[in-house]
Amino acid sequence: MARPRFSNLDEATRRRILETAAIEFAARGFDGTSLNQLIGSLGISKGAFYYYFDDKADLFTTVADHAWSIFLPDIEFDPLAFDNDNYWPALEELMRQANERARANPWVAGFTRLIFNPPDIPEIRETLTNLFATARDLQAMLIQRGQELGTVRDDLPIELLLALLVGADEAGDRCLSTTGTGSTTPRSSVSSSRSSPSFEE
Repeated sequence: MARPRFSNLDEATRRRILETAAIEFAARGFDGTSLNQLIGSLGISKGAFYYYFDDKADLFTTVADHAWSIFLPDIEFDPLAFDNDNYWPALEELMRQANERARANPWVAGFTRLIFNPPDIPEIRETLTNLFATARDLQAMLIQRGQELGTVRDDLPIELLLALLVGADEAGDRCLSTTGTGSTTPRSSVSSSRSSPSFEE
């Protein structure tokens, strides 16, 4: 991840750097994007680059974290806020908001392909593993609350429902990120499976 001093830049500059890098990575892939190409596109000196990032992998993980924050904002979810009346509408609203953020940030679509097919670099894979784990913890919490309310079937263990949900979501996300059609939102952030007989009570 970027060095702490990167956060001292104004938000517009941080976004410009990260989103420009995302476009470069999406266009050429991680291995195909040279550091000199990146620095040229970012419009900064090599010294400035190393002032904020350790290396190209460090920039990539920072971009991934930025992309993830668009789909899964750093907010607190209170399970008790979900009740029988608002459970499914609330999930649908979360998805609607995520889709709006995706449409407002079209650069994410190309970068998402790299999230599902990352370079074999430990730092990058560890970062993505942690991001996916955060999303799955949220999904597990939502499934558990749905079971408590009786809106999600409880005859199957949470682990199985979560595996089904994550598997379906990631398969769909891989397809969408490859074809570039439909929604570009990684549904693993927050997913509503209201229409699925595997989940709804």
